[in-house]
Amino acid sequence: MKGDRSLALWLVALSALASAGARPVRAAVDRDVALVLRAEGEARVQRVVSKQWEDVVRGKRLDSGDLVRTGAKALVAVVFTDDKSLLKIRSNSEVVIRGSRQQASVAKRILLNLGEIWARVAQGQADFRVETPSGVAAVKGTEFYATMDAEGTFTVIAVSGLLELSNQFGSALLRAGETGQMRKGEPPSVTPTTGYEDWAREQPGEEEIEIEFEDSSGGKKILRIRLQPQQ
Repeated sequence: MKGDRSLALWLVALSALASAGARPVRAAVDRDVALVLRAEGEARVQRVVSKQWEDVVRGKRLDSGDLVRTGAKALVAVVFTDDKSLLKIRSNSEVVIRGSRQQASVAKRILLNLGEIWARVAQGQADFRVETPSGVAAVKGTEFYATMDAEGTFTVIAVSGLLELSNQFGSALLRAGETGQMRKGEPPSVTPTTGYEDWAREQPGEEEIEIEFEDSSGGKKILRIRLQPQQ
């Protein structure tokens, strides 16, 4: 629990930095919405403002609208700065991370263009949605896997909690132990989960991170945070 408190205090500090306007090009409400906890393999991010491509490295801050693209044998793990919700992006994936600050929380929109993700969403009032061309998964206090394949099939596996799947053809609730699918031109379908690859389990060394940042005076500081491992 001490590690959770340390991370919570650090995230409050990072939110304060975002509001301080260290980078005037961006509006404060959508800066620094997430932080990279882990990056391995080939992973790049296209910045929403500059459109420049950069390497994804541990400690990199992500702004709303940044596009993350992973290559073969890659994995990127990020934590959202408001509530410690976690997102992991698997290899050969393309994801746009969007977040809009609403008082003490961030409304999160994950645009899954292609590939696989896992998320563990903190319980609370913050809005968390995964959006694809085939449909949307609205999430509250849930652990789940999601896949968008090249044929346009959006698959969601609920590990815990509850999700709502919806598109223009209908909606369906997805509970723990169930798998939902959405295809273009079809309503959501739900079936019992018969098995899945649990690829997102934490690895040694993932729970601790050291970040260098600049304070409001331009001085460099080091922050060390620990993330409570999942059970």
